[in-house]
Amino acid sequence: MSNRTKVLIVDDKVENLIALERLMVEFNIEPIRALSGNEALQLTLYNDFAIALIDVQMPDMDGFETVSLMRQNESTRYLPIIFVSAIYREDFHVIKGLESGAVDFITKPINPDILKGKIRIFLELHDQKLKLESEISERIRVQKSLEQSNYLLNTLLQSIPDIAFYKINTGVFSGCNKSFELFFGLQENQISGKSNEEIFSSGLAADLGKLEVELRNSLKTVEKELWVEVQGKKKVLLDYRINPISNQAGELTGMIGIARDITERHNDKEALRKAKDDADTANMAKSMFLANMSHEIRTPMNGIIGMTDILMETELNPEQVDFLQIIKLSGDNLLAIINDILDFSKVESGKISLEKIDFNLEEKINETIKLLNFQAQKKGLYLRCKIQSDVPSVVVGDPLRTKQILINLINNALKFTSEGGVYSEVSIFEQSSTKVKLMFRVVDTGPGISEEGRSKLFKSFSQLDASVTRKFGGTGLGLTIAKRLVELMHGEIGVESEVDKGSTFWFTAEFDRSSSIKNDSVIFTPEHISQNRKLKVLLAEDNPVNQRVALYYLTKMGHNVDIAENGKEATTLATANTYNILLMDIQMPVMSGIEATIAIRKWEKIEPEHGHLPIIAMTADALKGDMEYFLQEGMNGYISKPFKMSDLESILSLAR
Repeated sequence: MSNRTKVLIVDDKVENLIALERLMVEFNIEPIRALSGNEALQLTLYNDFAIALIDVQMPDMDGFETVSLMRQNESTRYLPIIFVSAIYREDFHVIKGLESGAVDFITKPINPDILKGKIRIFLELHDQKLKLESEISERIRVQKSLEQSNYLLNTLLQSIPDIAFYKINTGVFSGCNKSFELFFGLQENQISGKSNEEIFSSGLAADLGKLEVELRNSLKTVEKELWVEVQGKKKVLLDYRINPISNQAGELTGMIGIARDITERHNDKEALRKAKDDADTANMAKSMFLANMSHEIRTPMNGIIGMTDILMETELNPEQVDFLQIIKLSGDNLLAIINDILDFSKVESGKISLEKIDFNLEEKINETIKLLNFQAQKKGLYLRCKIQSDVPSVVVGDPLRTKQILINLINNALKFTSEGGVYSEVSIFEQSSTKVKLMFRVVDTGPGISEEGRSKLFKSFSQLDASVTRKFGGTGLGLTIAKRLVELMHGEIGVESEVDKGSTFWFTAEFDRSSSIKNDSVIFTPEHISQNRKLKVLLAEDNPVNQRVALYYLTKMGHNVDIAENGKEATTLATANTYNILLMDIQMPVMSGIEATIAIRKWEKIEPEHGHLPIIAMTADALKGDMEYFLQEGMNGYISKPFKMSDLESILSLAR
């Protein structure tokens, strides 16, 4: 690898590059060529250049654009750049070049002496910069090393909050810390060079002498609790330990003694026992109160559910039946949750037992989504759930408790999310011939949770702060109950979240295998609030059949549609026109959907007045983690193929 200083030369003509290299042959440099602006940008990612000579007139991306992009990158923000051009001679172009970030502008034909003179100046500046950086780094390193050494030497003993002293091998005191001086009322110069007998009472001196003999015999730390009379007034209990100091040969050269006042801890033992008894009494009273409330609330709830069942036996139209089924389902789930919340003593004592029955997992999840869909629609949020294709349809476990956990997590996500929505996913975490452990994930676009807030989750009667209770209500028991249930299912529960970046709650649960039937990959996408306005939609899709399907649905809804057959066409159309939404396939020729999205987002930063175009991934890529990846790369949503008209209606609610 060459250690010579690197110079970047950019021109779309090889002969011009060769000419520049010949001009710079007298310098000890390594010229690196680039035939385009894009190639130049790529080279700056992997090289540290002292200077760049860039032609202005180049295809695809001219020199002005190239330099502007370089100035946006931290590594090339201050790179000296000289424009070289035979076309632009007017002051306007020179000024434009300087405004784009160049330090100079040289027109062709080049005056070799002028160019070499300028290059020489910037090379010298680069060398001086490198030397200065090296000197500064070395000085900082040496200074930090000295400061650390001094700090360790000067503050080690004083930094110990406990009583501390040290002795040389002769057995007399060599020094102590401030805590020792304050505790015994003796200055360091009063104890230096003295023995135990010269400082302490006969009883304490004898106890310390025995410990020191034990240390000399074992060469190991010795410790003992000792009652000590402090300055002739009161007795305190010290946790006293002496540590050996040895040389490289393993010979004892001294000892360090450390003592901690544990009198308060000793005296507090009875108080702690009493506090525990009081807490047990309070918990018993709380459990009795919750048990009574459980009875009082279950009674009217049973009446509601019972009357719902009676009403369902009367003559009803299909819509009314559907409404009543939701009411009954809500009542059943609410009663089950109330039974656990209000009878929390049962949760605390670990007396919850799980059923082990065959149940259709897909059906229970569909019921959960249907139950909570009204809440999502009411807030204008999307609510989707995907079951991976390899997840068994039928498993053996407790369907009610599984739904209870999922309802709790989705309900919380909807409660704290005001824009976007909630996406759930079920996949296999571990499996064997007899058991399968599933991973349930609930991803929201809410405000996220701070590190302090995450520490309060899954604790009894705990919410992020008092304003949460006032705004959203709740007991703060939901996640605690969910955690206990997950543990009973031999699983774990947790959360990943950052402030302003949403949250992902997850849990695993173990089920026994049944005579399961594998289901196809399913997406439950409840219909959103209807989209009344007519949208201008850009559809990026290279497959003709998929084009027709999407076009049929979109035009049936009354929307205007433009079609791009690859990512490059999509980028061109999106930056030349105004659309309400872009439905983007991922795998396309020429330029993929991800590449097109990145290009559009970069263009939007340069042209902020254009606004933010919602881009929706519309793809058959439906593996775990795909949605998160698409969102990370700049997309706003996700719809999986095959999709229905209702799926499109839901996702179009994200249009601007």
